[in-house]
Amino acid sequence: MTSNLIALVAFVFAFADVTAAQAEVAQGSPEPAAQTSPSGAKRFDMSRRAHDFTYASNSTVLDGFIQKQVADSWLDLKPTLKSLEAPFETLPDPLLNAMRTQVRWRTSGSSTRSDPDFIKEYNAATGVLAANEVDVEKLMLERRKIIAQNSSIGRGPNLEKLGTTIKLPGYIVPLALSGRVVTEFLFVPVAGSCVHTPSQPPNQIIHVDYPGGVEFKSIFEAFWIEGELLAESRVSDVVFYDGQSNVESAYKLNANLVEVFAP
Repeated sequence: MTSNLIALVAFVFAFADVTAAQAEVAQGSPEPAAQTSPSGAKRFDMSRRAHDFTYASNSTVLDGFIQKQVADSWLDLKPTLKSLEAPFETLPDPLLNAMRTQVRWRTSGSSTRSDPDFIKEYNAATGVLAANEVDVEKLMLERRKIIAQNSSIGRGPNLEKLGTTIKLPGYIVPLALSGRVVTEFLFVPVAGSCVHTPSQPPNQIIHVDYPGGVEFKSIFEAFWIEGELLAESRVSDVVFYDGQSNVESAYKLNANLVEVFAP
């Protein structure tokens, strides 16, 4: 049986849950909000969930050095982007405020730019910048370069996390299954990702090899996962009961521990 057909079987197991998959995002809260699936299982958005070593009683023993390297949350797997204010950081406050007015003007719609007060503010800012010989076009070009750079790296791995041992909570999207034992899968922070919710960015998806296997019951059952994080750009063909999707991941993890999540 191919990996695709195996994955299809796995999703059929979870059919009752899949039909109602909607993950709730807990914005700004260290504790994930929970929803109840039709089967009664709790579902969480793990994106902001920080790891606490008291949670996992069966965790492998990690020394103090490795503990410092454990990712706090999935958000730590996103690369740090350069501030759009970078070209203007050396400007004194009056000129910086004038540049901000220029940016707002250039990014506003025609209706906003027709406002008399905004026109007055823009003209004043233009005069201040010209009087101080600030090269507006050069600074704006630098800003556009930063936007392009951020767009390029924003979906990639956080280089600072590569080679470190991480432990994160999340959900399994199976790729290789034997019965109900999954040995290869995608690990994601939101229940139903890649299935009935839009895929996460590649740096929020981890491809996992786990030869020992773990029992898989539902895409809404949460797990802790532990292992060394590596960079690997990969596209996986995920098949589910009513379609398929090519899912891009930016990370690989050779797991040394996969265990059921215990909040």
